[in-house]
Amino acid sequence: MADKEILMEVKDLVTRFYTEDGVVMALEGVNFAVYKGETFALVGETGCGKSVTSLSILRLLPVSGKTLRGEVLFHDEESKRRLGIKKEGPFDILKLSSKQALRMRGFSMSLITQDPMTSLNPVYTVGDQILEVLQLHKKLSDKQAKKEALRLLEDVELTPAEDIFRKYPHQLSGGQRQRIVIVISLAAEPALIFADEPTTALDVTIQARVLELLRELKEEFNTSLVLITHNLGIVAEVSDRIGVMYAGRVVEIADKYTIFKRPLHPYTQGLIAAVPKITEKKDTLSFIAGTVPNLIRPPSGCRFHPRCPYATDICKEEIPSMEEAEPQHFVECWNVDEVIKDLEKEECE
Repeated sequence: MADKEILMEVKDLVTRFYTEDGVVMALEGVNFAVYKGETFALVGETGCGKSVTSLSILRLLPVSGKTLRGEVLFHDEESKRRLGIKKEGPFDILKLSSKQALRMRGFSMSLITQDPMTSLNPVYTVGDQILEVLQLHKKLSDKQAKKEALRLLEDVELTPAEDIFRKYPHQLSGGQRQRIVIVISLAAEPALIFADEPTTALDVTIQARVLELLRELKEEFNTSLVLITHNLGIVAEVSDRIGVMYAGRVVEIADKYTIFKRPLHPYTQGLIAAVPKITEKKDTLSFIAGTVPNLIRPPSGCRFHPRCPYATDICKEEIPSMEEAEPQHFVECWNVDEVIKDLEKEECE
């Protein structure tokens, strides 16, 4: 991936939620990049900040949420042209006006949510909802927009397209509704799509087909994909690179083969070890000791240190920075050298 062009850079992203119980420190300096044409997966336990990251980037946080700091640099000339941005180089999504951000959500970026029933408007037909996106972002006539909508429905194997076009969301199955959401997200041909647990509400056979469709459509539309999930099986199947999140920080980034074969962050090691393997016979399941921290009162220093077998005094006092521990393998850990030594010992045994 080192020779690929960067599409988006997220730098030091900090997001807070202001609740009756206190301030939730949801994101605390998130850093990662997405390359053009790749599928980048954000993985981690529930509550680690995966979805908040996407909502912060898309500027879709609820009223209780606020992004306090950071940059989201987008490297896309077509987006700059459509937004009327004249300056050279990438533009910062967090500095766009509200009007520009609305236009950006469609032809620059879009979102596939995990629950298609709540993301589709129940009082509008499927066709009306697709047409709205096409006419807002591509400025097509009614006739042109309908022709394009029918083509997109056929692309995701929703046929006869004319019948589907006239239906309401409640008249469709869960798998069909998820395909409609995919059509809407692709309608304006965005450079980047966020897919937030896109198969959670679907049965296994439908999951497989939806993932295959996403892969095919990503190639057809030449778009990049950020896949947000806790399902490591899906990640192994469709991603190119993986960013592992824990308690509001990205703690490890590498290609998927490296993450699964040679994880270097203690949290990533625990996460992968917790997945049962059919080739191993065990009386007990592996798990990570302790619990996910309360982000209203997060631990000092490295947020994983209360659960980490490698924790030392510095881990409790200072947040580690992301370093390239091995070629194209980035880890946020004070004691990564010790982790590497232990891995090398295991390999020699």
